[in-house]
Amino acid sequence: MKAEFAESVPIGLMGRYGIPIGRFYGQPMDAVTWADDSFLHSNPACRAPAKAGPGETHRVRFGAFFAARMCGCCRVETADADAGLLSAVVDLLSLCEGLEEEDEEVENRQDRNYVPDFLGPNFNWDHWRYLQFLLMVTTDGLRAHPWLHSWARPVLARAAVYAERRCEEQRPLIDTTSIERAADTLRQREGSTEHLAQAWQAWRQRRDSFCNASPDHDCYDKNTRRRPPGSAVGGHSATTVEISVQLPPLGADWDGSRLVETLSTWELAVIAAYKTAADWAGSIVTLAAPSVVAQELLSPARGLDVTLCASGTGRVVP
Repeated sequence: MKAEFAESVPIGLMGRYGIPIGRFYGQPMDAVTWADDSFLHSNPACRAPAKAGPGETHRVRFGAFFAARMCGCCRVETADADAGLLSAVVDLLSLCEGLEEEDEEVENRQDRNYVPDFLGPNFNWDHWRYLQFLLMVTTDGLRAHPWLHSWARPVLARAAVYAERRCEEQRPLIDTTSIERAADTLRQREGSTEHLAQAWQAWRQRRDSFCNASPDHDCYDKNTRRRPPGSAVGGHSATTVEISVQLPPLGADWDGSRLVETLSTWELAVIAAYKTAADWAGSIVTLAAPSVVAQELLSPARGLDVTLCASGTGRVVP
């Protein structure tokens, strides 16, 4: 039975990034051609000249001849044995696209006249989080496909480097005094622990990134975290607690896209400000945070996967 178009592997995009496609030789595909076009298409709507007439559709077996002519829209049908391959490929392609943007940013920063506007309205404070999420889901999906995982290892390594860089560049922009002040206020608030836990659960499971402020929003929002360049860094307590945070995945919106942030602005700022080590692919971050901050993160009501490290009883920062 013929597979649906949306259930086919996008070999055209795979070829763009150099992902191996030879293993798909022999798989069936729909090939659409026009007399005046040297390229091969799978999508009849993929045609640049507006005056072009209807193309001819052929049922073919994908091979080297077609690979040399394929357009980015080309797709082949998956084999029954390749369950989960499409999702793994789509995640890998999304990561490759994200890294293209990061490479472009690196080139831009080499221009001596380029000044990144870290405090501007278009700066994405939590871009590291999106890169980390793409890296995590891609790594998880590739484990079932060793041939693809082997090819992608350098890509995954680059993604981890970029996630680290994006996270690190936020550190000098975050006012840690505001973080601690918010934590102190949150620890003193009144109310039922059960009710608060329900509020956090409902917020983390919401289906829209732009609705429903987090339960700690009144104490710390996106404007609180910003600090003008050159201003004094807020000092924090010399005694810190070492904890490990398992970053939760992004949630799904109403359309099923995994783009809803499940960490609050305060939690994201804490991670960026106090991070000491990170396994971005494994979604594990180690923090050395002031006691009041660590206690708030460890609050059962928040429902986060946070644990004390072996040395987490408290230590003095040199």
